[in-house]
Amino acid sequence: MPVSTPSPGAVRPTPPATSDPSHTTSVLVQRTRRRSLISFEVFPPRPATAGRDPWRSIELMAEAAPDYFSVTHGHNQPEGANVEVIRHLLRTTPSPVMAHLICAGSTSSQLRGSITELLDLGVRDILALRGDPPDGGKEWIHQPGGLNRAAEVVGLVREVEQERLSPPEGPGARPVSVSVAAYPPSGTDRDHAADLHALWEKQEAGADYAVTQVFYDPEDYAQLVDSARSQGIHLPIVAGIAPLTSPRRLRRLEEITGVPVPRHLVDYLDVEDAAERRRRGVAATLNLIDTVLELGCPGLHLFTFNQHPPALAILDHLRIRDAARRQRNGFDAS
Repeated sequence: MPVSTPSPGAVRPTPPATSDPSHTTSVLVQRTRRRSLISFEVFPPRPATAGRDPWRSIELMAEAAPDYFSVTHGHNQPEGANVEVIRHLLRTTPSPVMAHLICAGSTSSQLRGSITELLDLGVRDILALRGDPPDGGKEWIHQPGGLNRAAEVVGLVREVEQERLSPPEGPGARPVSVSVAAYPPSGTDRDHAADLHALWEKQEAGADYAVTQVFYDPEDYAQLVDSARSQGIHLPIVAGIAPLTSPRRLRRLEEITGVPVPRHLVDYLDVEDAAERRRRGVAATLNLIDTVLELGCPGLHLFTFNQHPPALAILDHLRIRDAARRQRNGFDAS
């Protein structure tokens, strides 16, 4: 069946007449579940090459219906490139769609306009990020007229939410779910005390939950959660997981994040046969997932890199395991 590729001029979905907070990702993350919660992170597809449809992987992942999607900008892509993907997923899938919102390089006024555009599209889930230093620098330089901390982005989202959606007074889920980044102590040179303080600031600004940077040792996740709780941070912390199926992609991820890939994992994946390497990578990913779920992790955020085979294999294995667990516990497996 041919895949219909959305065009920039496609009709926008009609925003919901009333915001239904029960459909936001924060409710999904905090809800008691009998099955694994998993989201797929995708980015705007690059132009087609050699006759390949650049949207094919996104379409196949959409058909699998993960609990929600997360749409990032993609490297070296213009601001707003993700809007086309967001619009397409909102129109063609029932899954919530979370938009990445980065303040780096934007003024407060520009960022307010971006938030308004997302809400008008029907987006009710936002990942609020500071982003990397502008112009490829290593140290953040204060941006006059802009925002300089992710907590400020969270606060601005809440301001626009109040203005545009008039959330009800009192307890209850807000119309907009706001998630933020968290950083496990994964062998990087990051200031982990400063990271924890920043996470606390994001919580106080109105964040609903956090998603971790990539990690490979479940103990790093456990240490992050323990440290956060000891500092009064009660946000649910979703595990950001990269499929461990491609040594080349893991090396590139190490360059981007600074998180070292364990030598034992590199050695385990060092086989000539591509099918065997993929099987080993999926098995290693599932082992990592099983351990963090046993630690009480409320959900999984899968960095798919727009590669559907490992993402779908991991999702299928998790659904089979969940069905078997429900059957053992006497629940209906449907």
